[in-house]
Amino acid sequence: MQNLTKDTKIQMNKLCVMGILRKADIKITRQRVYLAGILFNLPQGHFTAEELHDETKQGNLKVSLATVYNTLKHFSQNGIIKTLQVDSHKTFFDRNTDHHYHIKSNNIIEDISAEDVNVELSPTKIPRGKKIKSIDLIINLCDE
Repeated sequence: MQNLTKDTKIQMNKLCVMGILRKADIKITRQRVYLAGILFNLPQGHFTAEELHDETKQGNLKVSLATVYNTLKHFSQNGIIKTLQVDSHKTFFDRNTDHHYHIKSNNIIEDISAEDVNVELSPTKIPRGKKIKSIDLIINLCDE
């Protein structure tokens, strides 16, 4: 992850961040506004809680790693970011909440448009009274 203070031009100010949080019904706290301000000013991409925590060390407000994890979980539950469980050891977060899929290669995750992937599921596999809410797909690649 890049160093926010050196490489990223601030694109979204504090008022815009607070508006996004309010629209998602998220209670405004200093830590949430601070973390959202960092993550909404990152380039489109995927990041871990540890990477976001490292970015917080550049600022004035001290935030624990536990607070970062709890805040990201809360943001994900309220739909302003997506959680990507790529394997049993690593969780990534994604600012792109539009419907899309992912390719993972050498710990790098890239977006794939939903139109570029054809997923078919037999209707008989869906229990009666249920419908598909979403499909999360991560394609893991390795060297040939």
